[in-house]
Amino acid sequence: MAALESLIVEGFVAFQQKLEWKEHASLNVIIGENDTGKTHLLKLLYAVSRSIEDYSKKRAGPEPKDLSELLAGKLRWTFLPQKMELGRLVSRGAGQRLNVELCWNSDGHLKFGFGKDTTVKINELQTNGLPELEGHKASFLPPKEILSIFDAIVATRESQEIAAFDDTYYDLVQDYRQPPTAGKWKEQIKRVFKHLEDVTGGGEVEMQADGTIVFRRGKETFNMHQTAEGIKKIGILSRLMRNRRLTPAGGCILFVDEPEVNLHPKAIVLFAEMLHEFAQSGIQVYVTTHSYFMLKRLEQLAREHRTDYTLLDLRKRDGGGVVGSVTRLVDGLPMNPIVEESLRLFDKDVQLDLEG
Repeated sequence: MAALESLIVEGFVAFQQKLEWKEHASLNVIIGENDTGKTHLLKLLYAVSRSIEDYSKKRAGPEPKDLSELLAGKLRWTFLPQKMELGRLVSRGAGQRLNVELCWNSDGHLKFGFGKDTTVKINELQTNGLPELEGHKASFLPPKEILSIFDAIVATRESQEIAAFDDTYYDLVQDYRQPPTAGKWKEQIKRVFKHLEDVTGGGEVEMQADGTIVFRRGKETFNMHQTAEGIKKIGILSRLMRNRRLTPAGGCILFVDEPEVNLHPKAIVLFAEMLHEFAQSGIQVYVTTHSYFMLKRLEQLAREHRTDYTLLDLRKRDGGGVVGSVTRLVDGLPMNPIVEESLRLFDKDVQLDLEG
């Protein structure tokens, strides 16, 4: 099954110097302080993956499009750069240009680049082995849930064509609209559904025939403005599994940006276990986080199951830019800013107890 294997990026927003991230795993965690480029990196991987998915669907259609055209549009609408110009994604500095190279374990390869004066076209793009990625799907779960602003996203993008929401939100709306389908589930996906029930108390987020989205628990029905943020986020995952958007068949990548937002620590731990089950089922997962609970539980799961989950730790470098180091969670959790801050607070507790 095709999966992302490596990324090389240079001259991309905060990544002024070359970042080489090799040996991607079934589950990959990205951490770093604010403004270290975690979300930018996640969106870049998503934009490329989704463009390839769209290309495999449209190249044989009535209006075929080049991959370079699809990728350029996806980058612009995913990042919403100033004036919608691609060149705004290039790191500021004399002579800087953006270069990106990705490889898949199926020998698939994609490389592209452009300069700071580029507006809407990518003229430098090389590919090899992309037909091997036929049928693969990419989904992105942003920090803010979409269900309470569903209609606003649709209206601004489809009626008014306003760049109020980027493609991570609009694509998710499109994915959510797909109706559920019947069929059997892998054991890991069944366990994900069990975790979902634990978080929602047995309730289910549903889209009714008229397009209205509600949360139903027993005989009670609640609209999205009456429903907890965490349940709405969980409800999105449930829908994507039920309509087979999230399925190991054909290859699937799930990108999740700060899943801990609006979740209680207990729910964060359950969410980490869901991501683990996705990875074990064959869905490749990329997640950014600031949460010690998320990071620690994923490390425990990697050690418990002897699984090579990776951790990319991004840090600002002296003189500007960002550098990254990669470790394997199966070897334990390395010292990092999240752990360091947790220890600092623990030390403060000890100090206060001793003084008291």
